[in-house]
Amino acid sequence: MIESLKSVLLVVLIGTSLYQSFLLASYNPPKIEPIQQSNYVQTETLGKQVELQDMLFPDQIIVHLGNQQHSVLYPSNYYYTRLFDNIKQRSFKGFRKTSMYLVNVNWEEVRSKQQGVEIRFRDGLPFTILQQVLRIEGELPTDNDKVTRIWIYSKGNNEDVRAFFFTDSPGVGYEVIGADFTSKDVENFAAFGDVTNLYKTTNSGDYYLPIKPLRLPSFTFNYSQLTADQLKQSLFVDPGITRYLKERDGSEIYTDSKRGFQLNRDLRWITYSDPVAPVESKSEVLENLLAGIKFINQHIGWDGKYMVARTPQKQLFNNQTFLFRQYYESLPIVTTQPEGYGSLKMQVQKGIISGFERSMIIPDLKSVQRRDGEILAGDALEERLQYYQRRSSIVSIFPAYHPVVSEKSLMLVPVWALELRDGTYDFIE
Repeated sequence: MIESLKSVLLVVLIGTSLYQSFLLASYNPPKIEPIQQSNYVQTETLGKQVELQDMLFPDQIIVHLGNQQHSVLYPSNYYYTRLFDNIKQRSFKGFRKTSMYLVNVNWEEVRSKQQGVEIRFRDGLPFTILQQVLRIEGELPTDNDKVTRIWIYSKGNNEDVRAFFFTDSPGVGYEVIGADFTSKDVENFAAFGDVTNLYKTTNSGDYYLPIKPLRLPSFTFNYSQLTADQLKQSLFVDPGITRYLKERDGSEIYTDSKRGFQLNRDLRWITYSDPVAPVESKSEVLENLLAGIKFINQHIGWDGKYMVARTPQKQLFNNQTFLFRQYYESLPIVTTQPEGYGSLKMQVQKGIISGFERSMIIPDLKSVQRRDGEILAGDALEERLQYYQRRSSIVSIFPAYHPVVSEKSLMLVPVWALELRDGTYDFIE
């Protein structure tokens, strides 16, 4: 009897085991998928996307009218736009390196007596970058010089047109072998000069000052500031793993263990860092510049009109630094300190953005209030310059907007900006 019970119990246990095995074999577990980046983070761009060509334009175009008359045109001006568009349709082909001191040209006579145009890039642009906005054809110079200005002129009817590229290397320039211009073209270029607002040259043509006061408005905006949450969403792959640290000086650091950014609320300034291992191969300036613009397009966007203001001196093996200057209407926004509204500084290495700095301020353009005004010119301006203590250190003088930031508003005040030899700026209002 006992043996029979044992047999029955054994059969039951075996049956139960087989039934459980069947259940396990037929059970369909849920499908587990890794979380994709696009499913848990939304990259937030706070400005618009731009192309490199939109950020390459001259600081000034100087129209030489002959008879010691000159007109200076600034970006966004109607005549500036028409003239520059015309020049962009023409070609420059072939370059002959030369000494600007020894070339058979009397530059003072060309400046004062002959019609022509000077296209000025204040800090200079390499040929490879300039080629992105102008039709520069043929083999490019290989010396890595930066072009600071292009001068196109003609002696008169049926005379050959000559074109020269000046560089940031003292006395070094390039004559264009095949310039797609005629003397009639140069005459038409001169017609874009504003004869109602003439300038006179000072300091051997280094800069030009208006004879009559410049009518320039000031602007006032409300503004907001970029927040840590916005920056985490824009710059980090997974904002949810962000760590936070507050420094003794009050600045705030946010990091996702690989990259990070620092907020200085007193200066309203952002510093982003993404450490990149050193690379021993040469970095191309154009390649890095395009990568930097693409990065901002994808992560934050451009909150206004920017110019490529400064590029690296030479092709470097380590980080290359680029400076983008913000414009409002026709004028650049300039501050005396590096951490000031109106600029974006970026470091790039082999196409990877290792860091950038910019203001936290985002002006509300719809809230703009305009107030008409004017800045000094003529004898009054020259007198101020005569008594300026560092006059011998002045590299250039140009009209600009100086930003004045309060707790609730941003004001852009028109001034004369003085660029000094040490790279700093001062102002005459």
